[in-house]
Amino acid sequence: MKRINVVVVMYILFLIFFTASHSDSRVSDAPVNIIVIIDTSDRVSEEKHPNQRERDIDILKEIVDQFYKLVEPTIRKGGTIKTPHELTFVVPEQPRVPDLPSEIVNKLTIMAPKKRSENPEFQKKRKELTDAISELYGHVQQQSQTGSDIWNWFRSQAKSPLSKDYQNRIICLSDGYLNFDIDIESRRPQGTYMKVGALRNDPGAVKKIENGTEGLRPVRDFSDYNIKFLMLEIRLREEGGVPYFQDFDLIKVYWETWLNTMGIEDTEFFEQLGTGGWKNEIGKFITSQ
Repeated sequence: MKRINVVVVMYILFLIFFTASHSDSRVSDAPVNIIVIIDTSDRVSEEKHPNQRERDIDILKEIVDQFYKLVEPTIRKGGTIKTPHELTFVVPEQPRVPDLPSEIVNKLTIMAPKKRSENPEFQKKRKELTDAISELYGHVQQQSQTGSDIWNWFRSQAKSPLSKDYQNRIICLSDGYLNFDIDIESRRPQGTYMKVGALRNDPGAVKKIENGTEGLRPVRDFSDYNIKFLMLEIRLREEGGVPYFQDFDLIKVYWETWLNTMGIEDTEFFEQLGTGGWKNEIGKFITSQ
């Protein structure tokens, strides 16, 4: 009798181990879906931050190159890929600013080739995407910058490029501040923009953000989408050339708390890094399981 029980227990343990391993394998084998959110607010103003445009363009081109490195092994293998990797750049709208021209928007998504014979077309699309990055910033800098509405993008558009069949990777290029022109904020509901400046010297600020008193309003449940989130290019505001260093903690808790309430719990946040730093972080983020 005891021998039978031991066999049963061993069999149950085997099933548990096999199921867990199989589940992990399905996650790691799933194609990667990279979504890049580009904050085109006054952070890219030539007058305020003359070097930001070039930094952004270099980072975005690196993401395209890292995407190709992800795709290249499957191109070499041959055969047919049922669900290929994808890369999409999105530009959240700004209040009172015209939408991007469709001829730019239509070039901001690229899908890996399903078979080797499609590689020439893929390389053509890859070049079009790289060229569109410069076109995008050229267009943006001819417009006013009232504030990138990333909050509303998550509310109304995020589920479109996301897929439950993918490993979703969201890279957000932003200074970290979710703000708008003062007259626009006066018309928006509480919880749809940040109050970092007002909370900067409040010792209870972190708790107020975490408990929802001053935090961002949750808009969706993304817990079933296997999402990892990376924010690059956080740029602290200054006074008299001295950064408000405490802003980083406030920015981080604002974003972390908000994303966590929506089921996005794997998050990373970085201030501006040197070239080697952001290249390394992008590479790790895109290839991590």
